[in-house]
Amino acid sequence: MLAQPREGYRFSLDSILLAWWVDFEADDRVLDAGCGVGVVGLALARCRGARDVTGVEYQGDLAALARANVVANGASAWVSVVEGDLRELPPAFGNRFDVVCANPPFREADGGRLSPCAGKAAARHELTLTVDELALAAAFTLKKRGRFYFVHQPRRLAEIFSALGDQGFNVERLRFVQPRAGEPANLVLVAARLGGAREMVVMRPLVVHDAPDRYGAEVAAIYQGRGEPLYNQPTDV
Repeated sequence: MLAQPREGYRFSLDSILLAWWVDFEADDRVLDAGCGVGVVGLALARCRGARDVTGVEYQGDLAALARANVVANGASAWVSVVEGDLRELPPAFGNRFDVVCANPPFREADGGRLSPCAGKAAARHELTLTVDELALAAAFTLKKRGRFYFVHQPRRLAEIFSALGDQGFNVERLRFVQPRAGEPANLVLVAARLGGAREMVVMRPLVVHDAPDRYGAEVAAIYQGRGEPLYNQPTDV
């Protein structure tokens, strides 16, 4: 069960893909950076077995909905939500987490028309958090050799690699997401590690639809409750 605003931010497929992209052990401390209404954290706890998830959300109305969703889904023992700014986290968050995941705004602050709805605008455009600031927050909160998982747009990979490199991350795995086979990717799933290996694996693309109005096998399996983690797929390209 999930409460969302009637207008404004609404979660979409990218949040679901992120939840099945994150690689973790059951006892890892996981930070859901910019958790919105709690979709990713709840999926990690209720569907994938995470037992220590903290969500941080800048917008107070979304943080309140996330807390309500945690209670409604019986996940209070495993998931907590903090209203806060990832750019100004308290010292207690420093070097605390094994894993950070994020579904950040994809568009630059000046990248197209802003929605008149403040919630939508903040979710889509980098009004309160840039790629550089996200990488800095992940580096601050992660333990040594901690892992960072997120979803973004392929067109911004050059900026993403630069921002991660500036904070000591190495990208270990990429998986591009195609709406249909043969079409250009419109999303990319990124796995990075603080001080990780410099060799990067580019996985086989994930195809969302294999026919009109029909999900491909991997995505369909997730929605049917039997999905495998998206990092388990063959790594040939």
